[in-house]
Amino acid sequence: MTKSSKKSTPYHTQLGMKIIDSHSHYLSAATFESWRVRTDAIQHRIHTRTDMTSVDIPSPNEDFAQKWVTELDKNGISRIGMMVGPESWNEFADALKRFPDRYYGYANINPLLPNAEEQARYVIQELGFHGFKLYPVLNGFHTYDKEAYQIYQIADELKVPVLHHFGISIGAGVDLRYGNPLDLQPAARDFPQVKFGIAHLGAGMFRETLLLFYQTDNVYVDTSGSNVWMRYIPYPSDLEGVMKRTLEAGGPKRIVFGTDSSMFPRGFRYDILEKQLRIFQRLKVNSEDLEHIFCKNIRRIMGNE
Repeated sequence: MTKSSKKSTPYHTQLGMKIIDSHSHYLSAATFESWRVRTDAIQHRIHTRTDMTSVDIPSPNEDFAQKWVTELDKNGISRIGMMVGPESWNEFADALKRFPDRYYGYANINPLLPNAEEQARYVIQELGFHGFKLYPVLNGFHTYDKEAYQIYQIADELKVPVLHHFGISIGAGVDLRYGNPLDLQPAARDFPQVKFGIAHLGAGMFRETLLLFYQTDNVYVDTSGSNVWMRYIPYPSDLEGVMKRTLEAGGPKRIVFGTDSSMFPRGFRYDILEKQLRIFQRLKVNSEDLEHIFCKNIRRIMGNE
């Protein structure tokens, strides 16, 4: 959060806007325990790939669900979409029961696991999650592979969206051969009723993301993250230029706002919200379309409208 934001009424509140952050991460004590063997590598990546200078390790005894709700209240945020790993699925299911109007839950699914279909049905039908998160570059699959298709079939049946992380990643062990968003085009064609999401504006695969907009009607992007991938594309760009091209290619109803908030003490990344909101205003996006980008689109994708 910027210093000015801390001292004054949040900028979006001044505008009378309701905000839903579609993409953040629920990194509970169980998550850090599952990372324990990779702690040194993760700390190195955090310090060299992000602006965080410190990370609080959650205590197993703290009320982590309430901690995030308090953070949302402090920043005037209506709801937040959380990416949740298998180690925290049951804990987050309890958060959904306690705070049903404050969270959306995406279950991280590895479609290559032998019980992936069973897991996918379980998290939606039994735990109350709202969608799936797939990570092709981390788990090593193409989104046109039969293993991914089994998840899309379930998403089609249960009427839930599937979000994907393509492109570069803070994770050190990813394989970028699986990072092209154009791999998603066959699935978008074969499952026209499924809403397919691309996180972080393609995380470096921006050209491919725009081409996918042209070729499909059921693909959306989220704006989450610091978008440092702009440093690694072979042509000059800034976030305002990226948002302008995204609006031109997909229109305001295929863009959903996100921050990629994850760890404390940084907490909710209000600086990202304010920066993006001001960019869209400079691009002359009207109030109705701003409402779609920052609130209504994700509600529609989740079946709330």
